[in-house]
Amino acid sequence: MVGTEQIQRVAGGVPWLGHVTRLLRDPLAFLTSQRGGPAVVTMRLAGRSVYLVNGAEAAHQVLVSSVFDKGGPFMDTARVLVGNGVITCSNADHQRQQPVMRPAFHRDQVARYAPLMGDCVAQAVGGWREGERLDVEASMYGLAARVVARTLIAAPAGRRAADTMAAALPVLLEGMFRQMLVPWPQLHRLPLPANRRFHRAQARLELAVRQVITQYRAGEAPGDDLLSLVMATADADGRPLDDTEVRDQILSVLAAGVETTASLLAWALHALADLPDVESRLWAELDRELAGRAPTYADIPRLPYTRQVLIEVLRLWPPTWMLSRVTQEQTVLAGFTVPAGADVIVSPYVLHRDPGVFPEPERLDPDRWLPERVTPAQRQAFTAFGGGRRKCLGEHYGMTEAVLALATISSRWQLRKASTAPLRPLPRFLLTPEAGPLVLTSRTAPASGRRRGAGQDR
Repeated sequence: MVGTEQIQRVAGGVPWLGHVTRLLRDPLAFLTSQRGGPAVVTMRLAGRSVYLVNGAEAAHQVLVSSVFDKGGPFMDTARVLVGNGVITCSNADHQRQQPVMRPAFHRDQVARYAPLMGDCVAQAVGGWREGERLDVEASMYGLAARVVARTLIAAPAGRRAADTMAAALPVLLEGMFRQMLVPWPQLHRLPLPANRRFHRAQARLELAVRQVITQYRAGEAPGDDLLSLVMATADADGRPLDDTEVRDQILSVLAAGVETTASLLAWALHALADLPDVESRLWAELDRELAGRAPTYADIPRLPYTRQVLIEVLRLWPPTWMLSRVTQEQTVLAGFTVPAGADVIVSPYVLHRDPGVFPEPERLDPDRWLPERVTPAQRQAFTAFGGGRRKCLGEHYGMTEAVLALATISSRWQLRKASTAPLRPLPRFLLTPEAGPLVLTSRTAPASGRRRGAGQDR
């Protein structure tokens, strides 16, 4: 199998490090700068050759074809944190793990989780006060950890583990970003301050997870949460998960359940503070459909604009801004020959900003996702949840939580920027917002039953 095109090397590499310095300096700008060139190029990461995919069709092939397995710099580094769980495992292991995990994310199960999600949101928002300067990222981390601990890992140790994950993630993501770009294990074992912080955070998390497993093995669990379902399930050979496999699934659930949802909500709240027109339309939908009451799972189909806002936020700022795979055999990708064992990188952040697919790509426009406006090219390029057989199992769970949380928050509160600091992406191992606090203003309820925020009449 031989392609017809010669793969170009990205310019600007330096000896030994290759393109690491450019990725450390501004990875989003560097990856975006490659768009518009060949669909596949090569670059070097500290002696490691990787193939960067720039075209949506080629990226779709990478995510869907079984020739491309989980691996490469991003996935190899993710295993440092979550081991061989359902997010990071190979295709062969996924055939065993996916049937074990999928029932816990079935729509009927998510519908059962929804009231618990709503309770967690109400508890979090109930503690907010008029005029308070809200640390949005910390608040959303706390909310997502509470939801995970009520729905997915509900034994008492689960809450401690979720809170530990929420506290440890900033340090872990920063360290994992360094390990991904400079894959020299000896360097990351040196007694440097950053390495010590990383290993302390990892040790605290490992201890918390061991305590979770001990409680579940001792029968001290509710029996109807995700982890109980997973631990009670046997694979096709009749074998339950051992402690190492349980550990990896717990860490996978904690990392995905806390970081990705918290990041999505934080981005959404910051973006709405900058976009009063979008916010006003969101309020109008919430006021019309909810009239001041808390949203429920049954309300979600009646909140299409709320969901469109969240999907558009995911388009602009996907938490997983880089994905990687490894080829199982030589293959042709967009006319280029890629050898067996090659590391392949796809950037959802770059794909989502292709002006040929998303006109005015830097503008947040929820109407892009109106059913009559969504194009096949958009669906193919939108990779925030991955694609193919390895598409995120928790998509419906995460979007349910996010819709309920955003609907509750925006029904009750108006959030405004406390400073003129711009909203900027901070590319660590995952993409997080870098912004200042937001100031809380309660939305009042006029006699008509419509809820109105200060400044809504513009």
